[in-house]
Amino acid sequence: GESGVVLPFTTDDRVVVIDEWRQAVERVNHGLPAGSVEDDEQPREAVPRELREETGYEPGGIEHLTTVEPANGFSDAVFHYYLARDCEQTADQQLDVDESITVSTTSYRALLDAVRDGDLRDGRAAFGVLYYLVFDG
Repeated sequence: GESGVVLPFTTDDRVVVIDEWRQAVERVNHGLPAGSVEDDEQPREAVPRELREETGYEPGGIEHLTTVEPANGFSDAVFHYYLARDCEQTADQQLDVDESITVSTTSYRALLDAVRDGDLRDGRAAFGVLYYLVFDG
């Protein structure tokens, strides 16, 4: 399936991050907002919707960073990465019944340090953070 992953910068240049329990690894996962692309929408449409639902933040502008197949040896998953600028908190989260997500902001530098130090284990998020550094930062 297809997912949208977003690197959301606030108006004061912080990054909106989420903490969410992940059953597969039995711990709280620290990462970037992301979500499935519905059958009837384009990835670009999914990103602001997922960002709003998971965090309550509204993006000022969105641009596509890259699209990757993270594990095409055994999965048809496709990740579409987007940069969201000038994000502002405009609403409350709209979580699914089984979702429990804590929202915070951090500096981009702290995210980079967390990738380097092995504290950011989420590969989906780490790739987005590093991609931005190499090609857009």
